[in-house]
Amino acid sequence: MVTRERVESLLEALDPVDRSMLILKEVEGFSVGEIARMMELNGNTVKVRLFRARRRMVELHRKRALKESRQD
Repeated sequence: MVTRERVESLLEALDPVDRSMLILKEVEGFSVGEIARMMELNGNTVKVRLFRARRRMVELHRKRALKESRQD
């Protein structure tokens, strides 16, 4: 189970623009098109950045979980 604190920590590790996009999409429920208009970016750019931000969060989570399991 991933805690709220862990998610917040992972979000903080992201690039500020990527973090904003991810929050707008996943928390606030905005569409890719809406985010693209708000940030004055191409929709495909938003899709790619969201994909990479999600992937980065997963990678960071795995690394931290592995590190924690080794400390036990």
